[in-house]
Amino acid sequence: MDLELTGKKALISAGHKGIGLFIARRLLEEGAQISICCRVQDELDQAIDALSAVGPVIGQVCDCSDIDQIKDWVKTAASSLGGIDICVGNASASGQHGEGPQPWQKSFEVDILGSAMFYEAAKPFLTQSKAAAIVQIATITAIEHHDVPISPSYGASKAATINLIAQLAQRWGPEGIRANTVSPGPIMIEQGRWDDIRDRMPALYERDRLQHPTQRMGTGDEIADVVAFLASPRASWVNGANVVVDGGYTKQVGF
Repeated sequence: MDLELTGKKALISAGHKGIGLFIARRLLEEGAQISICCRVQDELDQAIDALSAVGPVIGQVCDCSDIDQIKDWVKTAASSLGGIDICVGNASASGQHGEGPQPWQKSFEVDILGSAMFYEAAKPFLTQSKAAAIVQIATITAIEHHDVPISPSYGASKAATINLIAQLAQRWGPEGIRANTVSPGPIMIEQGRWDDIRDRMPALYERDRLQHPTQRMGTGDEIADVVAFLASPRASWVNGANVVVDGGYTKQVGF
């Protein structure tokens, strides 16, 4: 199926590694032009070198807890690409540890405020697109308890982004902007979180692996494929959804 992404301009926050890198590669394979951001210049350079073999990619150092840096990245990317059709919010404070305000503050600054400001900064450009789409990366930890050794700020902040996207779908839908969320389950990526858990906490890894009906973890490509569809004009009638991509790991029955 042609996703009709050829020539589309996409911004992917934290598109330099993990799920973000898989998404960046998938959009390039579909013919999109992309801009990625991350906090570290060396990591950005490595990602751009790898992705340049697939398609046209640019990038910029950006701390997604810094509103001014977010605005500058969006403005620069829009100018360089000639507009914005797609925003993928993948940046996250992720696995914060410990108690007290610090994990909550970091999760709020990156996952909630950073995401909201990313989309607000991009909105003037998205409204000029004929196929504008936002895809926010959340997590199954936002929709049910997941017994892993990280701060509860992670699931709570991701739950807030699901609500944010549902609100944007209603508020910005009349202006031609679709907004959806993807909530991955445990994903096995080399040098990623679950790769680390497998090495350091093999019992936890095996517990979660066996809770999947297929008794395996998901892959980065399996998340990227769903994101690419939701970002594409072929998903024109999908708006305000939270798409759980976990191979049946969660056991909720939704109606």
